[in-house]
Amino acid sequence: MITSRFSLLVALLLFSGCTVLQLGGGGPVPDPAQMEKLAKAIPTYDEGQIAANVNAIRAGSVEAYLCRRSLITNVTNEDVISVLRQKAYDAGANGLTDVSCGPGPTTEMGGCMMSIACSATLVKIVDSSSSDK
Repeated sequence: MITSRFSLLVALLLFSGCTVLQLGGGGPVPDPAQMEKLAKAIPTYDEGQIAANVNAIRAGSVEAYLCRRSLITNVTNEDVISVLRQKAYDAGANGLTDVSCGPGPTTEMGGCMMSIACSATLVKIVDSSSSDK
């Protein structure tokens, strides 16, 4: 009898722990339609494209990470790169370069079981016709 009550208590604690794991920071995963729009608006350029374009300006850097907060969700590099694209768009850039991703920070107490962190250089392609005026 005590064993079954203890088992029930443990199960309830584990269940509430899983619920807590779904809460907290680390950023939301963008929806697929938004990810597609951002990929078109903020493309990723390789080094050769930037070097060949005299109108390309490196305008700073950006970093982001996303946490996996439950056992049934997944986080990919593309999810995090979409967050980078959103940050680039908000900063007035129109491209990314030097994109790199790897393991991000985790906090068991915060519910971040696994995360991916990415960084990139912001690119601004300026219109050469506007600088002639």
